[in-house]
Amino acid sequence: MDVIDLKSREVFSHEGRGVAALVDEPHLKINQVGLEPGKIVPVHVADAPVTVHVLHGEGTFSAGDETVRMGPGKLLRIQKGVSMGIRNESMEPLVFLVIKTPLADGPAPDSLLATKPGTFVNLVDFAPPKPGKEEAFQEWFYNSSQVFAKHPGFISRSLLGPIEGGNRYATVIEHESKETFMDMHLSDDRENLFQQVGSLVLGSSTPHFYETLLSYRK
Repeated sequence: MDVIDLKSREVFSHEGRGVAALVDEPHLKINQVGLEPGKIVPVHVADAPVTVHVLHGEGTFSAGDETVRMGPGKLLRIQKGVSMGIRNESMEPLVFLVIKTPLADGPAPDSLLATKPGTFVNLVDFAPPKPGKEEAFQEWFYNSSQVFAKHPGFISRSLLGPIEGGNRYATVIEHESKETFMDMHLSDDRENLFQQVGSLVLGSSTPHFYETLLSYRK
């Protein structure tokens, strides 16, 4: 029997938001999210059926084209594939549970796809470094990778450089799951580090998200 003290797992960083992973099993994932007033969880697509339970505070929850303001005492259910987002537009902290129940709808055990690693991959297309900032940009990447590697679920982070006269860089990040990646993506570390790189590149980066289906390596 496991007893989880929810109060002790509340996370509020100096940036006003935080995520604590409470349960991470194949068919049950529970995160506790804390949002200070004015903070949000950006709109994203639910990759599994989601149930949201507010512990205290009030928030505005969107699912597809619908929006509801909700506090303690109610459950919000969101189907897989529906876009969802959360805002704390109140004057008090908002704490809620996000309960995911991934469906057991994968391939048959004898299928080739059953051997897929299930790795979540983020490919970031970086804007070109400013003139004379290439070395500083690579140093930033090395130092930031050391920070990101401390987050649970981190597998690898690689920097791809330009060839044949190009000037753009790309980054490939591998995480164990979308959940562990999003924990890192919403962290203070990520926000602070990407504020730093803004002074080194000409423009903003473009992220692309993938899931590893098959991997063949010699």
